[in-house]
Amino acid sequence: MLKISYFFKSKYHNSRWFYVVLFLLIFVLINVRQTIVTNFNCEICSDKAGYFMYLPAVFQYGFKADNYPEKLDEQHGNGFRIDKVNNKIITKFTCGVALLQLPFYSLGILIAKVFSLNVLPYTYYYLFFINIGAAFYIVLGLFFLRKWLNYYVDDMSSFWCMLVIFFGTNLYYYTLDESLMSHLYSFLLFSAILYGLKTFCETKKINFFLLFTISLSLAVLIRPTNILFLIIALFVDVNTFNIFKKKLLLLLSPKYFIPAIFIFLLIITPQLLYWKFAYGKYLVWSYEGESFRFWKNPWFLTVWFSPQSGLFTYTPIIILSLIFSVIMLIKKEMNAVLVIMSFLIVSYMCASWCNPYFGTCNFGKRPMVEYLPIIMFPIAHMLNKYKSYNKRIRYILLISIIVLVYYNQVLFGAFNTCFFGDTWGWNEFGLLLKRAFLFKG
Repeated sequence: MLKISYFFKSKYHNSRWFYVVLFLLIFVLINVRQTIVTNFNCEICSDKAGYFMYLPAVFQYGFKADNYPEKLDEQHGNGFRIDKVNNKIITKFTCGVALLQLPFYSLGILIAKVFSLNVLPYTYYYLFFINIGAAFYIVLGLFFLRKWLNYYVDDMSSFWCMLVIFFGTNLYYYTLDESLMSHLYSFLLFSAILYGLKTFCETKKINFFLLFTISLSLAVLIRPTNILFLIIALFVDVNTFNIFKKKLLLLLSPKYFIPAIFIFLLIITPQLLYWKFAYGKYLVWSYEGESFRFWKNPWFLTVWFSPQSGLFTYTPIIILSLIFSVIMLIKKEMNAVLVIMSFLIVSYMCASWCNPYFGTCNFGKRPMVEYLPIIMFPIAHMLNKYKSYNKRIRYILLISIIVLVYYNQVLFGAFNTCFFGDTWGWNEFGLLLKRAFLFKG
């Protein structure tokens, strides 16, 4: 019988087969979970339908409202709008997610044609192929995350940090339950940005520059506010102005900057063309009526602690990471300030938004998911120094991580689409926790 310890002493955990097995596991978990959770009997609904809309429009229905079945938008939670007056299909969401899903949706179309299957676009048939893509992209994101972490910590520390981030945070929920939402795709791209930029600065190899540029362009296409992550990525490993200046001058040199602009324009062109068709302008703010309304009075307590999608309430392991970021700061470790500032800036953005809950059907603070590579960086740092701690501290840390990952898993198991409680509905949240820990979910 093979010992588990042999797996970790060998290179199996770093081989392609490990990632293949992880992909298969996640793909099975996604499909099992989506057959258990109700999602109001509508998996492709609301925001998810808004992101997804581009694919049926390109391949089956077109962008003219006349081609669509009556009330299809209402049946899918009004994630998009069938504008009969102007004969257009309108969505406020950009096409970045659909662009990444395109190869897998196309595979579904190809198989349907080969076997003469009569399947409609907004059905589980196409969701099945989208879920293949979701499993592929999240594993790719974890791979890039680990490659980036390996610049700072040993191989086993990056391995465990990767697993803790996936199984111990709401990234797990937004992969298994919400494979049509943007967050797992942004997580992939943010991880690729960090790895691509770091490796390019180290090696000056063009392929890593292309990885960085394409990932950044796709991230902005998914959500324009993702441009903030460029600033964060530029400040990684920066502790003097000269280091920042050197990195910036490298990226702005004509040799790299001109191709980067060309790639960016090429990638965002489909969105510009759609906006011109739908709104009559190439550049629009499609989130009409939505803005950072509370920028003068941000709702930090709600964003962090509310039972209604609060960050720490659903993903408390981030508290542990922030504690270690402070320890890193005290010890003057690299990137400690960046972690803390990134957390505060993203928290401010969430707390300033016109709806700090980001809807009532969220497992924690979903805009934080894509920023987990930076926010959870101190966990990797802690794991890297784990053996240097005394025995008592090691036990405390190990138990803390196990308990917090377990908390995320059992809460996820009991959570069914929405939390139907008020901003500070602790009684309802207490019942949710009771169901979770008594395995009555």
